Amino acid sequence: MERDTEIAKLTNVLRRIARAASHAASSRDAEASRFCVAQYNKVLAQLGELEPAVARLFTPLSDGASADVIRIAAYELAAYFEDEAQPVAAIGIGIRHGCGGRRAWAGRVRVGTCW
Repeated sequence: MERDTEIAKLTNVLRRIARAASHAASSRDAEASRFCVAQYNKVLAQLGELEPAVARLFTPLSDGASADVIRIAAYELAAYFEDEAQPVAAIGIGIRHGCGGRRAWAGRVRVGTCW
């Protein structure tokens, strides 16, 4: 079970790297892109230890990789584990999925109900 939790956490980190790379692309921040590359390569190395097939399918990114390439690579690597990864909420990170609270809809507010 520990392996599954680790994969779920790393998959979540990959999605965050992809979002950060999108921000780096829009702001044209080269330092942010280099940081994203370093983080992606660390996550790839860790996933390669957990799942040896990853090392054959995915390669580390070069230091000069564009932010768009980083984003694509991070989403692709996360997608590889999508069927294995637990939902983020299952590992104790509080995310609400559409039920409870106040919801505005067509000029009305629904309280505490699911859509």
